Amino acid sequence: MIPIVVPVVAVALLAAGYAVAATTGLFVSAVLITVLVVLAVRASLHGSARPGIPERAARRPDFPGYAKLAAAVAWSDTSRHAWDCDLRPILVRLVGPADGRQVLGEDLWPLADPRRSRSGDRDAPGPSRETLERILDRLEAR
Repeated sequence: MIPIVVPVVAVALLAAGYAVAATTGLFVSAVLITVLVVLAVRASLHGSARPGIPERAARRPDFPGYAKLAAAVAWSDTSRHAWDCDLRPILVRLVGPADGRQVLGEDLWPLADPRRSRSGDRDAPGPSRETLERILDRLEAR
């Protein structure tokens, strides 16, 4: 019903405008119809926001250290230097230098050993995500 009413009303407004003021009335009526159509489309689009989807899908975390931690994890496998400079200090704080060898085991302890010097090689890949997952699994099992 509405798809038929809208063009009929538009034609009636155009005819009334032309009857009242000839070409000028036709132009004013056309502009008025265009403005009304744009406002109606804008209102229908604004009102059709999908419920259940938050306005800001990605929001800032509530604690500032999250960004640093997320960046350290994201860059850790790109280079050995990134692992040594960013992620290893975090692991040392989590494990503690005293009991780290017992928690992580002999195979993973060299990756978190605070006494090891930092790598200057930015081209050598860092430990893989799987290795990081193994370290985290052992930390959680503690």
